[in-house]
Amino acid sequence: MAESQEKAQRIIAIAIDESVHSDNAFQWYCDHIRKDGDFLLLIHVPEKYDFTMASPGIVAEMLREIKHRVANLEKKYRENLSAKGINGKFRSEAGKAGEKIVAIAKEEKATLIITGTRGLGKLRRTILGSVSSYIVHHSCVPVLVCRWKNNNALLSESMDQE
Repeated sequence: MAESQEKAQRIIAIAIDESVHSDNAFQWYCDHIRKDGDFLLLIHVPEKYDFTMASPGIVAEMLREIKHRVANLEKKYRENLSAKGINGKFRSEAGKAGEKIVAIAKEEKATLIITGTRGLGKLRRTILGSVSSYIVHHSCVPVLVCRWKNNNALLSESMDQE
């Protein structure tokens, strides 16, 4: 883990959150494409909440909870990096997830973006939006979208939804 970001052969951005899909994307990177000298840029964009109708006490409590969750997520992934001997850093910024991930990856000169996916069907993806779809369509670098480990179950579910 002595190699810095400036000396890295590749800067790999991985979009992370608290989901199993992020865990799978991180593990897929480790199992399949990891190379010595890689620098991992772990990007987290906290969920966005509408606080307009909330009391100041509720807002303060929610902000403390968000800060705590981000700190736990950072700790978890820092431990993963350390355990696997991978050099990297964690960045967390508020905003629209897809836009922030693409912007941070560009700013940090990432050579690849890896993201998980929830495997939404066409209708749900259209209504809810898809972070992975946004990244694929707006990134200046290649994007690898990791599907759920149990591909057969996910493909079957996706086909039922479409």
